[in-house]
Amino acid sequence: MGRSDDYRRYAKECLDMANTVQDAKARASLLQMAQVWLRLAQRPVAKRQPDHAGK
Repeated sequence: MGRSDDYRRYAKECLDMANTVQDAKARASLLQMAQVWLRLAQRPVAKRQPDHAGK
């Protein structure tokens, strides 16, 4: 499982919690966190640069 999958899972957990809380501010915070997790999940994976230290 990659990081993107983890981030999507975190976003789903935030959404699930947002659907259970009564407090509007808490719900808004959870929804905002879910958006951030989804944005992170959509970021391209950084490619590793070869290690030239051994040359």
